[in-house]
Amino acid sequence: MKCLRQVLIIPLALVMFFLLVFPLRRSASAQELHFNIARTIVIDDKDAIDGDIMSLASKKEALTRSAKNSDERMFGVLIANPVMVYRTLSTLPVARDGEAVVNVTMMGGAIEVGDYITSSPIAGKGQKAEGLAGYMVGVALGNFDGKNASASADFGGKKYPIGRVKINVGIGPASPVITKAAGGILGTLRQLATAILFNISTSKQAERIIRYILAVLIAVVIIYISYRTFGRNVTKGIEAIGRNPLAKGSIQAMITLNIILLALSCIVGVALSLVIISL
Repeated sequence: MKCLRQVLIIPLALVMFFLLVFPLRRSASAQELHFNIARTIVIDDKDAIDGDIMSLASKKEALTRSAKNSDERMFGVLIANPVMVYRTLSTLPVARDGEAVVNVTMMGGAIEVGDYITSSPIAGKGQKAEGLAGYMVGVALGNFDGKNASASADFGGKKYPIGRVKINVGIGPASPVITKAAGGILGTLRQLATAILFNISTSKQAERIIRYILAVLIAVVIIYISYRTFGRNVTKGIEAIGRNPLAKGSIQAMITLNIILLALSCIVGVALSLVIISL
């Protein structure tokens, strides 16, 4: 009985492992089905329409259209027909997850698939984000170049075309892993590693810190090796003068040479560190 139990445990453990690491593939129809769950919240903005980006207003649990570039108070996208809605009020629901069609402008330039979308100074309308700084409402899943604009808006004496683009909603700081992980445990781990490496490589402050640490390490290592090599020769040379006074001249020359090499090595180490910091 004990042997039979052991025989059954091994296959079951293998099956559980493969289910966790390599999840079952979904059918094509399942992949095309996208869910967005929305909820109704007090809308403190009568001019807000379907697809507008909404932000938290000063009033508790009330929303108004975002009217600020990269608004940190962004809450979600106003959506008329979500797949699921938690309805407690008669107002339009707001989506904070899944896919949604958002109103955008050309203020930040033409939008392409994969671009980060953030809020703009035009109330409720999104735009292509400038770089990877600030808050985003999601990632563009479609293109918009202004040619098929449905309307336009005036801002700062200029007219900007307005259109609609489907996005993958993910409100927060820009991140290459704004979408959900796929591929089981290994996929999640790969995604976390990608996020860490990405943030390190794109953060100017982190890059500066790494440069300072690297510069200090290089300087310390070079000075330490130089001291252990040339400094030891100087010490041994001084001891040799006491043991062999007749060779005092040649020993002093050797000591002087090692002191010069020690100084040059330290200067090179410090200079190399300064170069790394200034790059």
